This record gives sequence, structure tokens and C-alpha cells, in this order.
Amino acid sequence: MESITHVSSKVIHVVNMLATDQVKIGRGHDVDVRITDISVSRLHAVVKRTEKGYFYLQDNKSKFGTLSLARNPVLIQSGEVNYI
Repeated sequence: MESITHVSSKVIHVVNMLATDQVKIGRGHDVDVRITDISVSRLHAVVKRTEKGYFYLQDNKSKFGTLSLARNPVLIQSGEVNYI
């Protein structure tokens, strides 16, 4: 995962998901990936792995939402994501 801040620097977070099925992202002290930015909620979003090995990003009803850079087209239908 890559954090882009208002400064010209970038931060890379490397997460090993072999031992877990989800990674919590936010600015709280009990998350797995901590982002110290006031626009990020304490528990902002969660990356989850499905039984089939797919990953999805779930926003935790954060005030500003969660953005993701998709390298392939993604079809979104009422809470369900279908890759095309």
C-alpha cells in the first residue's frame, strides 16, 4: 500500500497477509496500518481476503470515504464488486 501525503514524499506499507484475513487501516492505535493524517478516521477501512484468495477494500463509513487506484476496470453493483 502506498500513502501519498501533502508533502512530496511517499510512504510504502508492506503487509504480510499470510497470517491474517484482514488488515485494519486508520489513525487509531489498534490498527495494523497507521496513517497519521487528520482526514483519516481511527478505523478508516479494512482490506479483506476472501476464501478464493481475492482482496477487497471496505470503507468503514469514514467521513471522507476511501479512494483506491484500480489498474483494471471494476464493475460496481449495489455493494458488490465484479471484475471485468
